[in-house]
Amino acid sequence: MDLITLRTVLLITLSILLVVVLFIRFKRRTMQRDMPAISHAELLQVEVAYHPVRLRVRVKVPGKQELKTTLLAADHAMLHAWTPEKRGPGTIELERAMPALPDGLYHIELATSTQRTVRQFRLQQV
Repeated sequence: MDLITLRTVLLITLSILLVVVLFIRFKRRTMQRDMPAISHAELLQVEVAYHPVRLRVRVKVPGKQELKTTLLAADHAMLHAWTPEKRGPGTIELERAMPALPDGLYHIELATSTQRTVRQFRLQQV
């Protein structure tokens, strides 16, 4: 391979690489400036505890938010709504007393002002 061919290959490769890097930087800067992502509460764990029956929910909250929890049936019909709580940032464990329900599949809904998360769990009282 002679030097002219090597020089041409390097020029083309570096030009393409420069265009790709500039495009990535432009896209990242545009996304950060024009479309800021809102931090949401993250539902980490849902656990059923027995004697008495209660639901333990672990949530990671990025900032001060009002958390609303609702118990839903398998077809997503509302069965019970607990009082909303205002909580600050950090990992929070919520413990909710369960109403008297037969065994089966249910859903827990965690809602804030900007999101709604639904998780399924099984209630099995033997």
